[in-house]
Amino acid sequence: MTLHVVGAGLAGLSCALTAVDAGLDVVLHESAGQAGGRCRSWLEPSIGEVIDNGTHMVVGGNRALFAYLRRIGATDRLVAAPAAFPMIDLADGTSWTATPLRLLPSLLASTWRMKGDRDTTIAQCLGGSRNYRRFWEPIALAVMNTPAEEAPACVFRRVLARTLWRGQAASRPYVVRRSLSDTFVVPALAALATAGATVRLGQPLRRLAMADGRATELAFDDQTVHLGRHDGVVLALPWTVAAGLLPGLPDLPASPIVNAHFRLAVPPSKLSSGGFVGLLGGTAQWLFVRDHVVSVTVSAAGALAERSIDELRHLLWADVSKALQIHDLPFASRIIKEKRATIFHSPAVEALRPRAHAGENLFLAGDWTATGLPCTLEGAIHSGVVATRAARAALRIR
Repeated sequence: MTLHVVGAGLAGLSCALTAVDAGLDVVLHESAGQAGGRCRSWLEPSIGEVIDNGTHMVVGGNRALFAYLRRIGATDRLVAAPAAFPMIDLADGTSWTATPLRLLPSLLASTWRMKGDRDTTIAQCLGGSRNYRRFWEPIALAVMNTPAEEAPACVFRRVLARTLWRGQAASRPYVVRRSLSDTFVVPALAALATAGATVRLGQPLRRLAMADGRATELAFDDQTVHLGRHDGVVLALPWTVAAGLLPGLPDLPASPIVNAHFRLAVPPSKLSSGGFVGLLGGTAQWLFVRDHVVSVTVSAAGALAERSIDELRHLLWADVSKALQIHDLPFASRIIKEKRATIFHSPAVEALRPRAHAGENLFLAGDWTATGLPCTLEGAIHSGVVATRAARAALRIR
């Protein structure tokens, strides 16, 4: 039996690794010339540094993510920070450190209510709690990429139950040491090669043929794969691409993210030991420093993404200079608009997310599928594991 995994983002890489470890023959197909999908890095000519498509923070409770890193031998490529979140209010210049474990007691009664109606939003549950504006709202926005007034509380509760509620180790933030690709992609490709998987880059899937609820052919530019009786397919693609190949998938609205990278003449000296800080009272929401590069991210950036690159550069640099007390202009910059970064996590959209099993031998993976988690690195990796398990069960692989 051969499992064809289409898409080599984190979901596809996770799926392929889980499948080879289960003894399946795996072929991983990717349309781009490199793996990683949205979790990618490159040497940006405009600033002369390696940058990430989007800056990510993970926490110790991300069990699927750390299992993935252990599998590919890359746990040392993350850097741990103290189990606390430095914050700055740009409006008045005040700063503080939010320690989740100290804030939890005042939140427990509110989070218990998250178990109820899936239409209940985060703001409805947590809006009256202490430190909502100073910590829980910005954390929820970063995790869900959807305003707390519209994001489902039940999904955020699952995140808390897997992370902050489990103690200091599960609450500890981590950032990548060098880049996203160096941490999550390059070692995964090496592990797949060692395991005997076939990886085909630069091969977009043009057509998926179906008959009687079964995938029968995969048409690529250079070949058509005829699927045997025991072969399976996992579409580990962005939801917009998957919908073009598989009519009937739900229309899932998107939520944009805006990222900015600024190259400084010298590394900034004013920052907490963790290399990141949360920002309130401005446009930028989270700020990260890696060597000479300062990166900022803005979630749920629908209106912001419609502004020009020059406007965004000016707005976001104003927040960086205020937060880090830097008065010189940056050496260079790069603005990235991800207009379809994730799905928009409203309760209505949450109910539309499709399950992994999409046909007799056809399966879906991706952070947008019904994992019960938001669209994060953890959600993407977990979806790959879920898709492989579904494939083995449906195809009676033991």
